[in-house]
Parts: sequence; C-alpha cells; structure tokens
Amino acid sequence: MKKGFILGVDVGTSSVKAGIFDRDLNVIAQSRHSHMYSTIGKQVEMDGDVLFQSFLNALKPLEKYLPDVVAMGFSVLCPGMFCLTEEGQVLRPGIIHLDRRSEKQGLEIAEKVGEEEFLRIAGNLPYPGGMSVTSMLWVKQNEPEIYKHTYKLGHTNTLFVKRLANVWGTDPSNASFVGLYDTVRFSDWNDELCEKIGIPREKLPPIIASADIAGYLTKEGASLTGLKQGIPIIMGGGDTACATYGAGVEEDGQIINSTGTVEVMVLCTDKPYYSRQFLLRTHVIPGRWIVMNLIGAGGESLNWFYREFCKDMSKQEFFEVYLPRVLDEYDSKGVTFTPYLAGHRNSIKDKTASITGLTLSSTRENILYAAVEGVIGQLKEGMDTYKKISNIGKTIYYTGGGSNALYRYKQKVFSDFEFVLIDSSAMKGVAKLVKMAIDR
Repeated sequence: MKKGFILGVDVGTSSVKAGIFDRDLNVIAQSRHSHMYSTIGKQVEMDGDVLFQSFLNALKPLEKYLPDVVAMGFSVLCPGMFCLTEEGQVLRPGIIHLDRRSEKQGLEIAEKVGEEEFLRIAGNLPYPGGMSVTSMLWVKQNEPEIYKHTYKLGHTNTLFVKRLANVWGTDPSNASFVGLYDTVRFSDWNDELCEKIGIPREKLPPIIASADIAGYLTKEGASLTGLKQGIPIIMGGGDTACATYGAGVEEDGQIINSTGTVEVMVLCTDKPYYSRQFLLRTHVIPGRWIVMNLIGAGGESLNWFYREFCKDMSKQEFFEVYLPRVLDEYDSKGVTFTPYLAGHRNSIKDKTASITGLTLSSTRENILYAAVEGVIGQLKEGMDTYKKISNIGKTIYYTGGGSNALYRYKQKVFSDFEFVLIDSSAMKGVAKLVKMAIDR
C-alpha cells in the first residue's frame, strides 16, 4: 500500500461522519456534519443534493489531510432510493428506510411473485420502504414522468460514486435491500423478479463488490472535495454491514448491536438464513451473511417521547438525568408499548405503535419505561431464535449512539453476555474495505 491516508465516510440518516485513517487504520482525525430528512405522514424523504453537500461539509475540517488521501470509500444509510438522470442528478428527493407509503406496491409484488418465492430469492419479503423495489414501483405508478426520465434507480452509494467517479454501481449489501437481488445466493440482480415486477434490469446499477474499486476521482470530483484527482473510490456498503465489519464481526455466531435512529441486533452467519422474523442481507465480505433483528424507530422512539411528553426539560436533561432515573427507579406498572412508530420493517401491511394498559394511575415515567422495554424486548425475543440458527458467542459488540442509561439497561437484559464498546464502527468498517482493496 502506498503511503498516505485513507478516507472513510459514513453517510447516515442524520449526519455524515468522515474519518482520516493511517495505513494501520488508526484514526488520525474525524468530523461530523448533520442534515435533516422530511416526514409527511408515511412519506419520509431526504434531498440528495443536501446529503451530498453534508458530505462536502464534513470534509472541510479535514482539509489539511485531504491532499494526502490515497483512497476512499462509503458506508451509507440503506435503503435510500434515488431516481437519477444519466448525468447523476436527482429527479426527486430520495425515499429512505423510514418511509411506509408503498404498502399497496408491496402487496402487489407479493401477489405477483408469491411470498415464498420472493423470500427464497431475495431473502426478505417486499416490505414497504424497507425494500426499495416497493418505492421504485410507487414512483413508476404515481410519478410516471419522473420514472420515465430516470436513467438509474440507485441507492446512496450509487449517487455518491456517480458524482465523484462518474461510474454507476452499488454493492451486494445495498442490493440486498432492493428486493430484486439474489441475496440468498449472494449473486446478482434476478431477471425473474425484474420481469415479474416490471423494473427493467437496465434501470439498475451494476453490482460491484464492497471491497472493489468502483472508479477513480474525476477532475470535477477533486475540485469539489479537495482530494487528489485519480484516487480510487471503493464501492463500500450499507451502514449496518460496514459497522459489523468494522467491529470485527466476521465469523459465524458473532453478534453486534447497533443503536441509533434504528435499533438492530445483528448475527453474522456462514449460510443465508431467511425468515419472516428477521431481515437478511449479504455481509460486505464474501461467504458471509448478516441476519438482522431491526426496529425502525429504535432510538427515535426515545426522541419522540422527549418531544411529545417532556417539553418541560432540555434534551440533555432528558437523556442524561431523567431517562437514567426512570430506568433505575420505575417500572412500566402494566403499561406496554409496541415499537412501531416508523412501521414494522418485517411486515408488508402497515403496522403502527400502540400504548396499552393505561390506568388513571399511569404516569409518563411508566410510559417511558414501557417504551424502552418494548424496543429492547423485541431484541431479546430475537436472541432466542439466534441461538437456534447458530452457535452464538458470549460477546455483544456495541456501537452507535444512544444514551448511557439505555446501554446499562441492555447490560441488565442481556446479563449473560459481555458487552464490548466499538466507536464509529461503520466508518472503521469502510476504512478496512478501502485498505483491503488497495493492499491487493
């Protein structure tokens, strides 16, 4: 490997993190820039130009290192579906993983293909928003002019690599959450699914392995970023898959818990386990899959509770003082919470959250405790199935945001596991992929 730095970029739902790594994958410097997504009813979108600008803004504090960067790659939120012109411009805001507008399309796909057949190939069912084929079909049916002028239907790394290297592509871990990819066989777009659903293969970007060089930074890309023209850009992968790799979770039976907007417990396997209970995607390394027990509004459930029930305190007070006190001193007192504020990623038909068991003596503390109990309870139930899938280890690698109080609560719930904290694992994961690519 040439001397110089590696740039690892984690493009998330709420922020972009950029890290400068040395040749031994030590973090030299890092920065973060926040951005917003918009929500109108069941529609959750993100402006692709704003997202790309957030990436450029995240690079600015690192500008003294950028001329010495020799390669870069991306970890990205997934799904994040963009309708792109031949030049790589966005025709509409991207439809992201929290979106649930396309239930009708998901049911239509399930009827056309058959749920068991779809599951056998894609490893998942056509969940609205969670598998971006439902969003693609929604655009085709509801915005025909935009669909007509769409050259490629891509994910977030498709958008970024096109703008920086002027090539088309996405990786298997992102393709796994499209619903047109043969996830079970870790192979390619499936012609049978494309034909039956009516999304032509020509509108999909080529599949490029996560640790492969997708292209090289163009003159225009260099001018935008401050990076050196011609450096290789590695395809990278979906954020959870990159975080799994960054934590060193590469062998059958290893587990990682990623917490943030989305809460997910991930099991690494050496065989494709698909079911209606979990999501399945390819790992960013060949011959491995990751099984995901996922709550779409994990940490976001706590943000929602703060906004709606705790306007009398600051956000810092809520997470650092109030939440710890509630989890230490209270219980739910019979109140239950189903954690579907952003729908259920494992259901084609829309599901909503509910709070039940309320009485005149119920307090907001009981409701908050129930919200935490509901989110973490789903992770605990899934662990019982994980034990049947694989000979799981005794370590849970832990990464992402979330409060210290939530972390301590999880340690109590999963008391038979040792928790190992991993910082910025998605960014580290993509840096490892970059190193792998340029060391070959």
